[in-house]
Amino acid sequence: MSDHLELTITRRTTLLAACVLALAGCGTKSPSRSCLSHDECAPGFCVDGECTAPAPQADGGGGGGSGDGGLVDPRGGGGVDCEATPPVLSSCGDCDPNCRGTHVGVGGFDPEVDDAEGLGLAPDGSLVLESRRVETAFIWIANTGQGTVSKVDTRTQMEVARYRTGPNGAGEDPSRTSINTLGDAYVANRGSANAAARSVTKISVLGEDCPDTNGDGVITTSSGPTDVLPWGQDDCVLWRTPLTDGGMLRALAAQDVRGPDAELFTYVWVGGWSGLLWKLNGETGAIEVRTQSPTQNYGFALDGLGNLWISGRGTSALGRVDTNRCTSTEACNVTTCTGADGATCVKQRISMGTHDPYGITVDGDQRVWIATHSTQRIARYTPSTNAWDIIGPAGVGLHGIAADGAGSIWVAAGLTGVARVNADTMEAQIVPGTNNRGTNGAKGVAVDFDGRVWVINLSTSGGSDATVITPGPTLADNTVERGVAHAGAVRYTYSDMTGTQLRLATDPSGRWRRPFEGCADGADTIWRELRFTGEVPLGTRMRFRARTAATRAELAAATWAFVGEVPDGASPLDLQAAFDAAAIDPQPWIEVEAQLEATRTSWRDTPISPKLRSLTVTHECPVMLL
Repeated sequence: MSDHLELTITRRTTLLAACVLALAGCGTKSPSRSCLSHDECAPGFCVDGECTAPAPQADGGGGGGSGDGGLVDPRGGGGVDCEATPPVLSSCGDCDPNCRGTHVGVGGFDPEVDDAEGLGLAPDGSLVLESRRVETAFIWIANTGQGTVSKVDTRTQMEVARYRTGPNGAGEDPSRTSINTLGDAYVANRGSANAAARSVTKISVLGEDCPDTNGDGVITTSSGPTDVLPWGQDDCVLWRTPLTDGGMLRALAAQDVRGPDAELFTYVWVGGWSGLLWKLNGETGAIEVRTQSPTQNYGFALDGLGNLWISGRGTSALGRVDTNRCTSTEACNVTTCTGADGATCVKQRISMGTHDPYGITVDGDQRVWIATHSTQRIARYTPSTNAWDIIGPAGVGLHGIAADGAGSIWVAAGLTGVARVNADTMEAQIVPGTNNRGTNGAKGVAVDFDGRVWVINLSTSGGSDATVITPGPTLADNTVERGVAHAGAVRYTYSDMTGTQLRLATDPSGRWRRPFEGCADGADTIWRELRFTGEVPLGTRMRFRARTAATRAELAAATWAFVGEVPDGASPLDLQAAFDAAAIDPQPWIEVEAQLEATRTSWRDTPISPKLRSLTVTHECPVMLL
């Protein structure tokens, strides 16, 4: 069995080179057709996704003692004969009679059934990145006047659930939501009139599949806007962390960080109006960093380099925190830089002169956009050149701002409608049909995962709703829907309500997992190799992890070991070496995880994804000597 990494040039609009992973098996594969099981290849066997023809015994039969012409199912590990023509191979596809392999490939992948997130199927049946496979087709809108948050399906425009964000009812005063790449929501409760209510609450996106948080054996959760459960009774509400000593909570941003062994860590950054900044563990809500912000905090946005950008309303400044170095309270308790060049600074404050920032976002080119409230300007800051570009006035009552990743910036101008801004030329125009919203009008704005723009309208009379814009090639081609997802409560919500801004700052990724059983009856198992086929185009990556346990049920609590990645490595990867490096003893069960990742640039210009076509896990069962 030989494996190699072959470079193949693939013609794309971006003219990217593609790394093609191929497995070259030994022996003759006939009949030549793909397969998932031995039954599909009868009277042959399925090896590495292709049917392998059986070989008769050299003496014409009988030697197998089974009356079948001596044909042996390689799943048993016996009958391997590489001297035959064609060879009779083991289930690993090689000549080792002790090797056993379990294969999955094209036709056997099913993201609807498998333990998969962020992945879908290509036309040929291989696994590829598909952002919509994660439950991201939701917008989470804070109902400030009710102390709840609405989960709205952005495709049906129906509110599918409503959750309390704390025990204080309307006193929670939620206003900011931020969505991680798994689709879960963090909600910042301002607690305007009640400092004890200032907190962050995490809510799972999984709905009826949420964990049984109260341990009663039943998943109990909201089913719609009128089904709001008492605090503590909804299983989808995962945790709540009080943050009472930094003023009203005004800023929030989810962050996902990939660890050195390809593990995913989730965090959420929180800002108080009085200038405190926290970093919370996304899984537990525990405080990992508490430090002073470089500005007052009114809004957060993350870029792809790990910089947290801060709308410093009240200080006429843009703030920046390097989250790659601000990893502990001690590391963050440093002096704020105020000069133009902040590349070496953990914290930085950048003056905006007379302009007072309000809404904030980052586009796919990593430029920071600000909607100023007092001067009604739209400002663009390019960190690489330390340059400001400012236009306006661009409407009356500028508030929320969002980038769509397709070249437009959208600004909620409360009293004049919604402005669409060309991200390169900075030409701004009010979208027809979005103005005349009364004395409050458009406040928050977000872009959903189908590119539609959601504008959250505030009405102090309780008539808050949303305006949905479907962008067209020109301003005249936009379509506008009004009166969507009526709240029946006062809404006042900003920030990354759909998770689109985080996706602009994060490399698109997804993962697939499957358990495999080794030697039967709990016998010692020697895990050997992870073999795979697929494509890893330039700008993408494929990583593999594995964990092992005595039973399938115990896999969920087992420790992951990093196995390898492409393009740095190639098939096959050594499973036993990975477990040895992590000081993990092999057990009879193994779970393999494949992670697919693409860079933001390749995903934005032309969606390019790695492909996983097949995966084989091999193992050996020690021979018992009698």
